Amino acid sequence: MKTYSKYKRLIYYFSIGVLAFFLITPLTMYGQRKAHPKHKAKAHHHKAAESHIAHHHYRHLPKRGAVVKKLPNGLVTLNHKGARLHYHNGVFYKAKGAASFVVVKAPVGLRVTALPPGHKKIVHGKRHYLYHYGTFYTKTGASEEYEVVEPPLGAEVESIPDGYNMEEIDGVTYYTLEDIKYMEKEKEGKPVYEIVK
Repeated sequence: MKTYSKYKRLIYYFSIGVLAFFLITPLTMYGQRKAHPKHKAKAHHHKAAESHIAHHHYRHLPKRGAVVKKLPNGLVTLNHKGARLHYHNGVFYKAKGAASFVVVKAPVGLRVTALPPGHKKIVHGKRHYLYHYGTFYTKTGASEEYEVVEPPLGAEVESIPDGYNMEEIDGVTYYTLEDIKYMEKEKEGKPVYEIVK
């Protein structure tokens, strides 16, 4: 009789344990599921915000007009129409005073022998361009050089150098970098910047 009673008690406690397990487990699982989408949404929002910065491809490079005290290693010195420029990774520097340099726009007609990694090929109209850090190049004939050319009106780029002024007109965002004006628009779900001036 005592054995039967003991057995009955064991079944009772086991049943209580199983019931408690099934009551508690869905709550904890629900809590985990609820936290997971929040984390994903936050990461997605952060990524989307970064992609809408006009200079996101060139965040690792100095902005146009910046003054630096020291030039990077491995640069190339170029002479163009009496001006001396220093070129490194698609960025052009010009001496400012005795001990500093300013980041400048590449002058039209200047030629370089190599373009930095990450440059983009752009076809606009019937012409083929190479683009990097706000500068358009065309490949010269047999000389294996790249010549700086005027930015073609209507061409679209994925990113522009930092140093621009931004303004919104009638709901459209415009970026002005030196004498070039870009209009932001969407293409295949991503922002692009069209040269409008």
